[in-house]
Amino acid sequence: MTDVQRRPYHLPQRRVARDPAARRRSLIADTAIRLTAPEPEEGLLETLRRLWRQRRIVLGCAVVMGAAAAAIAMSLPSRYVAEARVLVGIQGPRVFNIEAAVNDVSPDAERVQNEGFILQSRILAKQVIDRLKLQDNPEFNPPPKQPAGWTRVLDPARYLPADWMAWIDAQRPKQPPKPVEPDVARAQTENRTIDILLAQVNVSTLGRSHVLSVKAESLSPGTAASIANVLAEVYLDSQRQEKIASMGRVEKFLMTRVNELREQVRRSDQAVEDYRREHGLYKSGSSGSVTTQQLSELNTQLLQAQTAKVEAEAKLREAQELSRGGLGRESVPDVLKSPLIASLKQAQADAERKAAELSAAYGERHPLMRSARADAGNIAARVNAEIAKTIDGLAREARQAAARYEALNQNFERLKRTMGTVNNASIQLEALERDAAVTRGLLEAMLQRAKQTIGIEDFQQANAKLVSAASPPEAPAYPPKMLIAFLGTLAGLLTGAAIALLREGSDRTFRRADQIVAATGLPVMSVVPHLPGRTPATVHVLRQPVSAYSEALRRLQIGLELSETAESPKTVLFSSATPAEGKSVMVASLGRLLASNGKRVLLIDCDWRCPRLHQTFRCSNRVGLVSVLGEKDTALTDAIHHDSLSGVDVMPAGNWNPRQSHLISSDRMRHMLAALEPDYDFILLDTPPVLVAAEVLALSRLVNKVVFVVRWGHTRREAVMEALKQIIEAQGDVAGVVLSRVVAKQYSRYAYGMSMHEYARPEMARIT
Repeated sequence: MTDVQRRPYHLPQRRVARDPAARRRSLIADTAIRLTAPEPEEGLLETLRRLWRQRRIVLGCAVVMGAAAAAIAMSLPSRYVAEARVLVGIQGPRVFNIEAAVNDVSPDAERVQNEGFILQSRILAKQVIDRLKLQDNPEFNPPPKQPAGWTRVLDPARYLPADWMAWIDAQRPKQPPKPVEPDVARAQTENRTIDILLAQVNVSTLGRSHVLSVKAESLSPGTAASIANVLAEVYLDSQRQEKIASMGRVEKFLMTRVNELREQVRRSDQAVEDYRREHGLYKSGSSGSVTTQQLSELNTQLLQAQTAKVEAEAKLREAQELSRGGLGRESVPDVLKSPLIASLKQAQADAERKAAELSAAYGERHPLMRSARADAGNIAARVNAEIAKTIDGLAREARQAAARYEALNQNFERLKRTMGTVNNASIQLEALERDAAVTRGLLEAMLQRAKQTIGIEDFQQANAKLVSAASPPEAPAYPPKMLIAFLGTLAGLLTGAAIALLREGSDRTFRRADQIVAATGLPVMSVVPHLPGRTPATVHVLRQPVSAYSEALRRLQIGLELSETAESPKTVLFSSATPAEGKSVMVASLGRLLASNGKRVLLIDCDWRCPRLHQTFRCSNRVGLVSVLGEKDTALTDAIHHDSLSGVDVMPAGNWNPRQSHLISSDRMRHMLAALEPDYDFILLDTPPVLVAAEVLALSRLVNKVVFVVRWGHTRREAVMEALKQIIEAQGDVAGVVLSRVVAKQYSRYAYGMSMHEYARPEMARIT
């Protein structure tokens, strides 16, 4: 708010003007600046005051919309929401190494979101409907909708006669109704039920956890809890069944593969055996083929035969060399090693010793001596014979070893040639054996896998679990009746505030005296209340001289007297911007008030278009102002009517015509006012509105002061500003503004606690 808006309005101290013309120019310039200046912006406090003034509208809208919202909330069916929570991503037991077949993926945000989408799938919804028999529940399978009421109202068949409709139906081409197949109808009903169920199910993630919140909505709390729990159970069961189905598919695949591999192993083994049989690649134990084994054994025997041959030949050469060297055959190693020869030599030595003993005892010719010598000779012959046999045996062994070696060598060469052919055939055999070994390895691996899958369905479980089952809710979750009522009330407050602000913003009238002062720069001389009764205002002044209305007129009187520093103005013009602003009543009331106080007052009705003073004072309008100005033989006393109640003189307008309108601003009018001034203390001129009659601008230059009347809450600001601008540009001396027909009860809303009876002293323009 500006300083003018904030400070109370008191009459400023009068300042003496040395030059009246300078004072007049200053007042006109100051008022012109105020009229052309833009309106100041209003702050938050002023907005709150506007809302306070329109509080009835704001509260009314809040009450109406709050009550409507509460009624709507109470009329809505209560819906209950039950919540079940499912933990996703539980690792299953890993008893066997079957992760390749059924892999438990570690949970993450994407997987949890995917599981939420699975929970809202139509397949699970169909299972829930079948378990709970929701197709029999009218909430999820409502009957077909009937046509809306407005469509039935707009249906012309309701208003046409029956025979007319029959004739119209007969003119239409008859088409056989399309048969609806039962399966199609059942599928449509099922899809509609699924859509309704999914619309009432909400699955969300609780924060950043792996827990899914399954919320189900229904008109019944038990049904809501059943839907949430059954949906969670169906989801867990579907996961388990999916795992079991996956394991079944794996097991089926493994068994099929095992059977295929068994057949492949059989065919591979058969191919190997057939190839062996065809090429004679017989196998002996783990040593390979027979040829290989024979070659290996023959090679060993050949080596042994060669060794034996070399040894026999070496022994034979040694014996022959000893014999040729004169060493005797007894020194041959085999002879020395022979036990028979050793025993014979021992016997020979014993015989010779015995013979030597007998020779010493009996002599050479003793028969015992001859017998002993004969025994020694026999033993020596036997030794020689045995030595000869041993040496012959060495020669024979050398020949046998050489012969055996030659035979084995021939066989070895023959087997070597045979082995080349076998090796060529073994290349393909090895390839066949490798294929058979690979197939056999795959068969063993598949058999191992198949053994692992046996019985795994018995302990298979889902990768999620129900951590919190839904219970029937005690209170409905929708509609939030208190919230709806609160929001409705809040919307009502906002709507009422918007309406109030729009109403206040669209109110381009004056509601307070400070608004006039801030807009025009002119003082508000008085705030005249509106009289609601049937008693005329002019009579009210006389009957109740101490009323608020009378006091307001006294303030106007004082304001007029203080508007001039030297002396009170005598000729005062009352005008307004538009009609019906109360200036005629104000002129009449002020005249009677001044006259009752002993003042000599003359009221002149210058509003020839719509004269009112003769009606107020109930006098004739035949002779009046027009007669004085237009007829030279008419005396002033003939045109003036004296009011017996108050003593005020009234000059009515008379019978005017548009051709005589120039008389209002003529010199004769100036002379008439100059002639009347000595006889009266106040001459009050009731003129037409400024924006209606142009002669008011000329009259404003003929009077001492101009009082501008503004009707409270009625006259638009633009009209007031334009009218004042025209008066000031016409060099009219505006004493101030009077706010008329003010409603006392409503004025306090705009005056912020100030009573309308408080006098706002006019703010005089500074005199330079």
